Amino acid sequence: MSPCARVALVIPARNECRLLPRVLDAIPAWVWSVFLVDDARQDRTGDVMRAWGDPRARRLSSARRLGVGGAILLGYREALALGASCAVVVAADAQMDLAELPAVLGPIARSEADYVQGCRFLRDAPRGPMPWTRVLGNRVLSAATSWAAGRRIADSQCGFTAATAGALRVLVDAALPGGYGFPALARLEMHRRDLRVAEVPVRALYGTEVSGIRPWRDPALILARILRLGLARRLAARPHALGPAGLPDGAGGTA
Repeated sequence: MSPCARVALVIPARNECRLLPRVLDAIPAWVWSVFLVDDARQDRTGDVMRAWGDPRARRLSSARRLGVGGAILLGYREALALGASCAVVVAADAQMDLAELPAVLGPIARSEADYVQGCRFLRDAPRGPMPWTRVLGNRVLSAATSWAAGRRIADSQCGFTAATAGALRVLVDAALPGGYGFPALARLEMHRRDLRVAEVPVRALYGTEVSGIRPWRDPALILARILRLGLARRLAARPHALGPAGLPDGAGGTA
């Protein structure tokens, strides 16, 4: 079976009844299954999901708010249970151009990567309109994620991602936090497990959507989680670089 023989879309949605129809209308016919995750909505998001009569729809819901990461993981688990060979996360607020799905899936289809993350920047400039606050926040969080991973990550916050079934199982079993910042944490887990990761250019699409991020709290929480994982990686690597009594290898022998 091809790595992308059964492509699942996972669409986490909370209070997205206005823009979700635009996303659903743009889903290509070749997509195998669509997992619509209703994350304890407080508007008509559930009605929009039920009204979409496409036979590929798999509707999931949670009475308790899971957060965007938790909703994605719920979709991943169901996609794996039904036999998906890979899954792509698509936002419900129309911030992702579904015409770019083949490009995002390309490295997996060519067996070059286990996990793919979109990159909305070219030489530090966004590929499309993006609020300056998002540009600044992304630069800070991407720099922190690069430090935590020990390699350059151009756009750690991009949620337009694709993963093979094997990578999905790793993420489902990793017990990652379920809130905002999930793309960065998932990316770090991929590197921690030494899975193959690719970045592909995608457009930045911002319009009339309303972000649920609390600017006075969520970015700082995301940053703290990233830095904690980076520190843990460095501490875990230290014993391998030290010899007896904490001396560098080769310094503890006798003359």
